[in-house]
Amino acid sequence: MMKTINCYLESSSIWNLYYEENESSLIEYCIENEQIICISSIWTTLEIARGIKKRVNQKEITNEEGNLLQLFIEADLEKLRKKRRILLENIKEEDIERAKKIIQQYNLYASDALHLATALNKKCEIFIVDDYHFTRLEEKVTKNEKITIYSTSKTPEELKKKLQ
Repeated sequence: MMKTINCYLESSSIWNLYYEENESSLIEYCIENEQIICISSIWTTLEIARGIKKRVNQKEITNEEGNLLQLFIEADLEKLRKKRRILLENIKEEDIERAKKIIQQYNLYASDALHLATALNKKCEIFIVDDYHFTRLEEKVTKNEKITIYSTSKTPEELKKKLQ
């Protein structure tokens, strides 16, 4: 029987899948691999909407391009959700309560703490992120929580070791 693992995709890592600021091969690997159950929060969709608006405000893309990008990402995430390649979890009160503790323990922003709390409550072994707020805490969080933080800059080969 193949080992499966729960892997949380924080919004910055999903953003890289569509708006490649960095490598997205690790995210693509996770989504395509049947041994990996990809999980994120519905909150991710809100953060992606903000990311798009930010690019419009900075004149990186036009408003029309932003609207099209938003529609494309929403449609693609829905397709991945229907194929059960990503689970978009609702935010629960237990996630909020755990996030409050995480804010105190790690001095994270509320949205970052909410993602980590959701990942921990969903028993994720891996948390993939492209966000300095997390990567600076990688060692501390990995030691204290039963989750390993991976930057999107890591290769799929590094993750394959977890699956063996």
